[in-house]
Amino acid sequence: MEKEDHPPAISDNEITRLIQAAKNKEAAAMLQLLELFQPDIQKLSQYARLPDEEAASEIIVEFLEFVSAHVETTS
Repeated sequence: MEKEDHPPAISDNEITRLIQAAKNKEAAAMLQLLELFQPDIQKLSQYARLPDEEAASEIIVEFLEFVSAHVETTS
């Protein structure tokens, strides 16, 4: 069986803090969110009908737009 590397767990409070920081346009918080979801982004990019790097870029753009839209509507 293949062993998977799991990132350390992050608390709901930390996710909430990162989202609030993203709401305040803090680049460091957005980078932390991207790092947190990077394994998922890489895995999903393998299934797109694009080169992996291009697919990952598209997913990241959509993720950033989603977080920005979500944050703005939940204010």
